[in-house]
Amino acid sequence: MDRIAEIEIRKVEKNQYFRLSNEMDIKPKDFVLVEFTQGTIDYGKIYKIYETKNIPFHTISGKVIRKLNEKDFIIIQENNLKRKEAFNICLEKAKSYNLPIRLIDVDFSYDRTKVTFYYWAEGRIDFRRLVRDLAKIFNCRIEMRQIGLRDEAKIKGGYGVCGRELCCASFLKHFESITYKMVKNQKLPLDENKITGLCGRLFCCLIYEEDFYTKEKVEKK
Repeated sequence: MDRIAEIEIRKVEKNQYFRLSNEMDIKPKDFVLVEFTQGTIDYGKIYKIYETKNIPFHTISGKVIRKLNEKDFIIIQENNLKRKEAFNICLEKAKSYNLPIRLIDVDFSYDRTKVTFYYWAEGRIDFRRLVRDLAKIFNCRIEMRQIGLRDEAKIKGGYGVCGRELCCASFLKHFESITYKMVKNQKLPLDENKITGLCGRLFCCLIYEEDFYTKEKVEKK
């Protein structure tokens, strides 16, 4: 029975599961080539390997082909060089249709059969004309992926007031719900400049010590 590999394909997307042959000498943190069930070839980073059958079949996205080699990294680099041009083309097309979006990033799949455009918008947008135009230009499948402001910070990266790399850009996989109740519970100043990150949202790290402050509050009663 094949193993199951949990793989990070894109920083702002959830990790996905792929079948991994027992014959492959692959371990966490390795970069691998994968094939999705619909045929797209892409690459990602191994997050975890499961020696179990308990992963539901419907959650399996495809299979691991092999570990990346030197030639693969050259292809990925070539794809990355095309991102800026693709970004500008999409930006101009979106402006021509007066679409109220903020384009954030673009990614090519390894085999260039799919281009994903990441954007932020306040509501739903009709992309039908834009997608038709982009599909003709790039001759492949186009995906418009709406993301949040925290996701934007995760993509672009940066450093927080603590002087360290942003949690979301370095290790944080999932965003928790952060509330002003946490700010008050931790007796922090209600000053937006002191409690919000580069994304303009409340610091994700507020949740790290929330259990401690909640426990302290209960014990003092």
